[in-house]
Amino acid sequence: MASQYLKRATANAQALALTGAIQATPASADQLLSEDIPEAGARVSLFQGFKASYPGHKSGRRGKNHQRRRKNGFGEVGEDDPNKLFSSLLSERERTIKEQVKLQTQKTVIQSELDQIAASIETLQAKQTNLGFKLSKLAEREDDLADTLGDLNDKLASISEGNKTRDGQPLQLEYRDETRDSGTCMHTFYGHDGVVTSLDLNGPYGTLVTASRDNTTRVWDLSTFKCLGQLPGHEDTVECLQLTQHMLVTGSRDNTIRTWNLADLSHNQHSRSPSPTPSDSSYSSNHINGKFTDTDGDYYSRSSREVVTVLDNCWTGTLTGHTGNVTCLYFEDDKLLSGSNDKTIKEWDLETSQCVLTMDLLWAMGTSNSWSDWMTEAQDQSYVGGLQFWQYALCSGTIDGAIRMWDLRTGQSHRTLAGHTGPVTTLQFDDYHVVSGSVDRSVRIWDLRTGAIQEILQYEDPVRSLQFDTSKIIVGSGESLKIYDRVSQQHSYYTGHTNKVESVRFNDSLLVSGGQDSTVRLWSR
Repeated sequence: MASQYLKRATANAQALALTGAIQATPASADQLLSEDIPEAGARVSLFQGFKASYPGHKSGRRGKNHQRRRKNGFGEVGEDDPNKLFSSLLSERERTIKEQVKLQTQKTVIQSELDQIAASIETLQAKQTNLGFKLSKLAEREDDLADTLGDLNDKLASISEGNKTRDGQPLQLEYRDETRDSGTCMHTFYGHDGVVTSLDLNGPYGTLVTASRDNTTRVWDLSTFKCLGQLPGHEDTVECLQLTQHMLVTGSRDNTIRTWNLADLSHNQHSRSPSPTPSDSSYSSNHINGKFTDTDGDYYSRSSREVVTVLDNCWTGTLTGHTGNVTCLYFEDDKLLSGSNDKTIKEWDLETSQCVLTMDLLWAMGTSNSWSDWMTEAQDQSYVGGLQFWQYALCSGTIDGAIRMWDLRTGQSHRTLAGHTGPVTTLQFDDYHVVSGSVDRSVRIWDLRTGAIQEILQYEDPVRSLQFDTSKIIVGSGESLKIYDRVSQQHSYYTGHTNKVESVRFNDSLLVSGGQDSTVRLWSR
């Protein structure tokens, strides 16, 4: 019996070797029961017979009906079962999507933190730049104050040694009060009968020159507040002037420029006490431009009730060549530049009184017609509102709202700063900045290194005049003076004029302003 079972197992093994397949279906229970059970002493055990009857459980080659299985992230899946395979892939896809969303969320959070750090760095860098700018301004202001203090000490020492004026009388300065607050109006000059168009001064205790639409140009002594006299010669209103230590240059609507030397002007020999009324016999009935003339040719101002002496010995020369109103000028050493409504800027040699260069504004403006629109709207606008030069570099502001940089060696405009939407009325520049004012009611601070606008100051009225240093910008706009502190970036206001301010200038601790109320006011700066 055992030998029969062994023969059958051997036959099964040989069949498996020939076909290479594995019998997957085991024998039925009836068949197994019908087989003879080996005896206990048989050489073939029950376990050996079981393995021979079920060859599919042998290690080695698999049967032909064995399902191939593959491994994935979710265990083994039979490839022959499409439903299980699809479910497995779907689950795997959902899990992958969830992991992808999680990664994207983490990336978003990290990127947000990076953006916040970058913004903080940018803010700190801007703050560092601003603080550095303020620090440099404070350092410049400190140097200026040191220089000013040295000059004041020298002047005080000189005054202490002399202790007398030119006429031998003790010096008495009415406004020499160191306790005065900034913005205090220390004196008001009366005498002009029209809008004060331009003014300048050469020092706290020196000379003040003012020009008005009443066709007069007056010289004042700042130590006594007396009018020293009137400068004759111009046939129309003086629109612009500049005063250095002793030299004065005036530009007029009569298309001419006149030069004056005030060095020999005695501050006391022309001062007079209030004169009698025009009804006295010493005055003729001749009335010209709101003034009366006496038999000596001196002028008597009806509004101020005083005689104004004609300073005819101060005139040194006349420059002719412009065919329109002279609206602005600037001179340094022996070089003078002037702007005119004849649409030109001219360079003059003050030694020879000759024009050495003419720059055509229409050529520089190109095809822009904005200036013609402004001239149509307001006939009193100037083609050239302001100019200043240093060596061969010229900066001009014109009616088209542009700031132009010129090379005086070639007479060509090589750079234009565009930003104003109205005619430029005034400008000034230093080593790093150009500050310009315009009819568009703004003051713009330009960076000369980049040509960009660094700051814009907006006002309610057109800007007529300005002057600045390292610490402050003085602006004439409306009926008050606007004082902009460049360090604190705050405004303060000087009030007192009863009409619009037309011109402002300062020197050391003094500030003067002239307006449409026909007065000139002296302020503590």
